[in-house]
Amino acid sequence: MTEWFKMLADAREMLGLTQAQLAARAHVSTPSLKAYESGRRHPSRPYLTAILEALKVDRTLRGKILDAAGYASDSRDLGPWSGGRFMFTVDEATEFIAKQRWPAFLTNDTMEVAAANDVAQRLWSVDLRAEFLEPLDRNVLSIASDPRFADRCTNLPEVLNVMAAVFKGHHRGPEALESPSPYFAAVLERFLAGDPKYIQPFLRAWQDATPRTPKIRWEYPIVWNDPDVGTLRFSGVVNPASEPEGLAFNDWIPLDCETWSALDRLHELPEVASARRRGQASER
Repeated sequence: MTEWFKMLADAREMLGLTQAQLAARAHVSTPSLKAYESGRRHPSRPYLTAILEALKVDRTLRGKILDAAGYASDSRDLGPWSGGRFMFTVDEATEFIAKQRWPAFLTNDTMEVAAANDVAQRLWSVDLRAEFLEPLDRNVLSIASDPRFADRCTNLPEVLNVMAAVFKGHHRGPEALESPSPYFAAVLERFLAGDPKYIQPFLRAWQDATPRTPKIRWEYPIVWNDPDVGTLRFSGVVNPASEPEGLAFNDWIPLDCETWSALDRLHELPEVASARRRGQASER
């Protein structure tokens, strides 16, 4: 590992500052800074952080210098989230996704749909103001055996594998079919109450799934066959909306021109057509 004092000197030189200029900005003496940069003296944490603050180097480099000098990184305290307004509230996130032209929705950390924009609800043939009102009923796995989703998602086994991987590698504790948590047991009960033909595909997906390591950004594929507008292909991209509340944005980004055109046709469907689609699905 590069010595902390060499990284400190390199950072100063990269910004074109003399030792005297940096010392003045950090309110330390020039001889002290020279001794630090040569490795002859070791600064206290307050002195070193004062120098780093004066340099305003990126958090990664700052953390490396602190770590190499024997101090814990303070990068967690320096992000915009420390002010308390960095993350989205549910209302702010709902308003944000409403503006998108592609299907977009929010999930919480148990994979329940907290909100969905009009495009997503039209594509799914649902009205979340009138159905799926209970939180457990909005879990994406609970929904996965509903024909409105399962019959139209042509890569359903792949999507079920993704769901299984999330639950098997969940950051609040991995789930298992043999000994599920009370919450996951309730979700499974709702999935099993759907069409029985989806049970075996789910069990195969669960057996094959590798537990997913939680990451701040990830994606999954969606291929959708809509009865009115045809086949649509998306990349489902997941990003955090509010880490304290466990909220994540799910954006189904169109992968080709045909999907964009199909979404345009979906936008143009009158409300009566959307109601018909919901009614037909509920009769199955």
